[in-house]
Amino acid sequence: MSTIRTNFGPVTNFTITLNGLAQVSARSSAKVENQNTRYVDAICQFKIKPASGSLGDRYAVYFFAWGAADDASPVYPAGVTGVDEAVSVTLETLPIREIGSLYVPAAGIIISPPFSVAQAFGNVLPPVWGVMAVNRCGLALDVTDNLAFWRGVQFEVL
Repeated sequence: MSTIRTNFGPVTNFTITLNGLAQVSARSSAKVENQNTRYVDAICQFKIKPASGSLGDRYAVYFFAWGAADDASPVYPAGVTGVDEAVSVTLETLPIREIGSLYVPAAGIIISPPFSVAQAFGNVLPPVWGVMAVNRCGLALDVTDNLAFWRGVQFEVL
């Protein structure tokens, strides 16, 4: 009798420049190509460090997933082009789905819980995808110590 179990790929850093991300600014990661690895999901986490200053109440950094079904000629949403770049967005009208947010209550390094990326796409990771961070924490992010990483999720039959 066969057993199916979850198999995780290696921990991989996103290509995204979060260091120094200004307040009310957004940044998109470079694309992650999934057509060869064929992960069904990706679990991602973010390490955020706000710069020194006074934080307000109820401020957060928001994380979104974007993707494309066509890996040969991808068409991306929300002004994304598939490279690590600043993106001009209005959080309230952003046409991509949020995968999570990280409340920033105080200075210091904050680690997000793991977020599923596939849930933004009906629970199946597309051939090309990436993430976007929107800083609404009330301060710029510090110029060091900000990081985003992920692990692919597959199933294996034993």
